[in-house]
Amino acid sequence: MIIAEAKDERERFEFNIEPFVTSGFLLTIRYSGDGDSNITGAGVWPSIDKAKQIAEQTAGRLLHGAKVKWHDDSVQP
Repeated sequence: MIIAEAKDERERFEFNIEPFVTSGFLLTIRYSGDGDSNITGAGVWPSIDKAKQIAEQTAGRLLHGAKVKWHDDSVQP
């Protein structure tokens, strides 16, 4: 699993990327802020790089240009 986070002044996103059962990589987002929290699926992507790209686009768009901080040591064999 690969873990990352992004935040702005009011909200925080935690991204998880993990292998999907049949093929590809599942991207999930844990949202918290503004008095609310939730976990949502953000699609199954063909590669880790594509899932990371989607996470970065999502953070940039919804968190007012926030950058994603990837925890590369979170990769598990």
